Amino acid sequence: MAERTAEFGSDDPETLHWRRSLAWSRRRIGDLEAAVADARAVVSDSLRVLGSEHVDTHRCRAVLAQFLAENGEPAEGVRMLRALYDESRAFGQERWNETRSVRKTLVTALELNDEVREALDLLDEEIGVESGTLYGVDDNLGDHEMKHLQEWRVLLVAKVNARPTLG
Repeated sequence: MAERTAEFGSDDPETLHWRRSLAWSRRRIGDLEAAVADARAVVSDSLRVLGSEHVDTHRCRAVLAQFLAENGEPAEGVRMLRALYDESRAFGQERWNETRSVRKTLVTALELNDEVREALDLLDEEIGVESGTLYGVDDNLGDHEMKHLQEWRVLLVAKVNARPTLG
């Protein structure tokens, strides 16, 4: 990373991408505090260099929100992801994949924040989108993704049903 930054500069878009990848690597090894710090820095630099509407800036903000949700700040992660979800949907088809990714990340953050009913509603929305997704003849990804979403739904339904009813 240091060599990349020295050669191309910290503001180079590809360097920003590498820095986001470094944050992901830190998350994968369990260093969430460093991942959050790295993600915050990348978001700040991406906003300055690429602007708030650039797709890479949007992705960086989603990564930061996910890390916050996973690192004991689910309410802040949910707040950020709700805003990103609305922004992404406003772009329509242009950001269709990003919208789906943010929606699934928001479901996770909502679950972590104990907002299971809303998480289930959004997951049902994603299942509806997935059921209408066409994959190539030789592509079995759809079956795997749908199975994963349906298994996740079973878990969320169980959590919803385990809650005491008020009244």
